[in-house]
Amino acid sequence: MRYVNFKWGLTGEHQCMEVENGRVVSRTPLQSYELESASRSGVVDLGGRFLLPSFIDAHCHILPTGLDLKRLYLGNATSRDEVLQLVRENHVDKPDGWLQAVHYNQTKFEDGEHLTRHDLDKISSTRPILLEHVNGHATVANSAALAAAGVTDATTDPAGGHYRRDALGHIDGVLLERAHEYVTGCAPKPSVNEMAEAIVAAGEKMAELGISCASDMMTGYCDLERELMAYARAAEMGCQIHMRLYLQYGCVFGRRAMPSERLKDLFDELHSLKTVRVDGIKIFADGGISSATAAIYGKFLTTERPHSNAPLDEIETDGQLIYKPEKLNTMVRTVHESGYKVSIHSIGDYSTDLVMDALALTDMPSRHRIEHAMLLSDAQIERMKKLDCYCTFQPEFLLRLGTAYRRQLGETRSSKLIRSRSVIDAGIRLSFNSDRPIVAGDPWDGILTASDRPCGYDPMENCTRQEAIMAYTVEAADVNGDKTEMGSLLPCMLAHFQLYDSDPITTARPIPIPMK
Repeated sequence: MRYVNFKWGLTGEHQCMEVENGRVVSRTPLQSYELESASRSGVVDLGGRFLLPSFIDAHCHILPTGLDLKRLYLGNATSRDEVLQLVRENHVDKPDGWLQAVHYNQTKFEDGEHLTRHDLDKISSTRPILLEHVNGHATVANSAALAAAGVTDATTDPAGGHYRRDALGHIDGVLLERAHEYVTGCAPKPSVNEMAEAIVAAGEKMAELGISCASDMMTGYCDLERELMAYARAAEMGCQIHMRLYLQYGCVFGRRAMPSERLKDLFDELHSLKTVRVDGIKIFADGGISSATAAIYGKFLTTERPHSNAPLDEIETDGQLIYKPEKLNTMVRTVHESGYKVSIHSIGDYSTDLVMDALALTDMPSRHRIEHAMLLSDAQIERMKKLDCYCTFQPEFLLRLGTAYRRQLGETRSSKLIRSRSVIDAGIRLSFNSDRPIVAGDPWDGILTASDRPCGYDPMENCTRQEAIMAYTVEAADVNGDKTEMGSLLPCMLAHFQLYDSDPITTARPIPIPMK
């Protein structure tokens, strides 16, 4: 198949592209005779449209995106009363099973204070109710959910987590980090078929946005074996996107690790399907800003607890380290020596220093990834460049979670979040992605935000529109280990592309034509 009469979306140059068996044979400047040959069999005239490589979302959560499509959405609620009314209506309309809501965000409330189990108990004290925070690092549970998980006032905090308590020491239903993971993990698990259907549904939504490949960054959250089976089944069902999986550390190396023989069998099955593979191991080093659990230097404005991560005679810190530094070092070394790529969630600047310490202990930090790195100093950027590791940003966070960031960090500090310009200028390998379902995940929201940061965020950290598009294509392919397969439409690469009627570099909000 020969595509003619299109403009290359990054430069505006008239080009033609030859594709055979789904791969690019050549992409070259358009010759005058090509227009005359457009009526021949096997030649497609694209009518002067603009062509770009398809987007790659190199950090998201595919299965949770699909599952969330069937859960109560609270993202538009801005007050306690609105949240409670939505939960109440859902409880009446769908009375069976656990009630699980997503995109709860207390920072939208006037006083920024969480709901508690007592608020939810007024709706039902016998049916488990969970309100999962928009950042995925916290949940509000009612008494029935706590009871179903076996959590009582006598339950101690898990390592890397916290059950918030009232003045009398009673657990109030606000669950942070590992505590949130434990209770939500006690909810009924979907079947393999239900998970496969959710993955296919998520893939369909992403394909509509011009995305052809996505990386699931927490495979194993429910059950690793069943999730890997579901991804294989989804691929067999014709899921519209290619998928890269990053497995939770504990599912491969921890006490609940799957037997290596069974893991190898599942890996082989996945890789035989061509469109899905395991690409690395995921580790969480800290939490999130909106839940005040990112590990930062200084303090969050909303927390009253003293800093808990460093002695009083040292620098003040706040938030939640998931692991002690020595443990994190051991985990990173274990992943590295096992031959996997390690992908480390680190949002706070304190956490990121510890993550870079851990990477520096390996003999090749350039293999690995730091996810988010939202708070970076000049010195940290310089050090990251020396390590030569990958870095991923999620620019859409600034668009969707600005209220939370300002409430937690203040205007001055939040204005410096996600320093795209500085990181690109330093020569760090930077990709943009979404972390969906934390946000809606339209790549154009991220591209436009990164190149024209919202009011209140330092405009000196804007990147160009072209740089932002490349961070969602060629750079995203690189961080996924797919630099020779996708992202650039160079010879031998998969012919995944998208079309636009208007120039994607200059149009205020480009609208993609459905993907080919």
